[in-house]
Amino acid sequence: MKPVIHFLGENCKSCIKCVKSCPTEAISIINGKVIIDDTQCINCHVCVQVCDQKQLKIREVNLDEAFKQHAYNIALIPTSILSDFQEFDELKELVHAIKAFHFDEVVQYSDIEGMLYQQALKDSRQSDHVMLTSFCPTINRLIKQEYPTLIDHLLPYDYPVEIAARRLREKYKGQDIGIFSLCECVGKLTLAKEPLGKMDSQIDYALSISRMFPHFNKRKGHGKENIAINRDGVKSNVGDLFGNHQLSIMSVEGLPQIRTVLDLIEFDQLKHIRLLALYHCYQGCIGGYYLWNNPFEGHFRIESMLDQCQAPIAQLQYSEYYKKRHVNEQKQTFKDRMAWFNKVNAILETLPQFDCGSCGFANCRGLATRIASGEVDDSLCRVKRR
Repeated sequence: MKPVIHFLGENCKSCIKCVKSCPTEAISIINGKVIIDDTQCINCHVCVQVCDQKQLKIREVNLDEAFKQHAYNIALIPTSILSDFQEFDELKELVHAIKAFHFDEVVQYSDIEGMLYQQALKDSRQSDHVMLTSFCPTINRLIKQEYPTLIDHLLPYDYPVEIAARRLREKYKGQDIGIFSLCECVGKLTLAKEPLGKMDSQIDYALSISRMFPHFNKRKGHGKENIAINRDGVKSNVGDLFGNHQLSIMSVEGLPQIRTVLDLIEFDQLKHIRLLALYHCYQGCIGGYYLWNNPFEGHFRIESMLDQCQAPIAQLQYSEYYKKRHVNEQKQTFKDRMAWFNKVNAILETLPQFDCGSCGFANCRGLATRIASGEVDDSLCRVKRR
């Protein structure tokens, strides 16, 4: 897959805000250039938000080219978009506006989310340990990279948007369709062939909602299109609405809190929880970076419209939603890994260990790792030079 975030490099001040903000220490600055380690990056977009000079950017689709590629274009819209409206009819207006802008059909997949929500409740009750459910690519990538022992705790479900796209492929089999996913966050941009190159995806293009909204907004007010939303699908998108404490089900939002709870699970310190729903964004998916309103009001808006969300859940076969996640196989032996660890530690002992970040790395261990790999030398350490 292509790198999600790229460095423009025109006005970088080497302020190291991106380096210090990265939760996985995937960023460094070498010779005035921001380097992003794609094997460590979890696509959380925190660095993009903290960059005052706007030197980090998410890759985008060429819209003009994309719309020309297919005879029939379909837009997949996320359930969380409902939180941006005060009334349900506003969503109907948006659907009409989307169809007026190059799209032949608009599809919503809350019925699939609702089905998986109910399935998660059922499967967690049958488990003998705490189960995790997350449809956030950022969180799943974090678990895969830093908590591989917890992979078996993740419920083996495919992403609802991928399931929706696969069903559309079956529906229009033999026809030239283009499937566009309108995304509320950076993580979901990774679930498409373009712009990031996930070639096994059923989705052709992923677009941010905020990028598309000005186009849609110009076309609002000229009609409405009926659209059905599933109530449980809505609940699965909102942290505070997910689950029930009486059923030992909870939601956790934000990377710091998620790390804390994953640490507890690793050491078997959560005894009374059966299911945890994990969200990178505050208040769940309604806190997505690309939604235009705030999640504080969004929660109340979406709760006030629940009575109008009466669509039935999708009927899915096990094979349609099952997807077992696997950890990448380690190419190094345990002996090799210990030798590498000792080498890094030996270099670390020669550094001041102030973790000041002036070398362009998040901390001294990050610098020691790059020195050990031969990419840089200790001359980058300003404290040691002095």
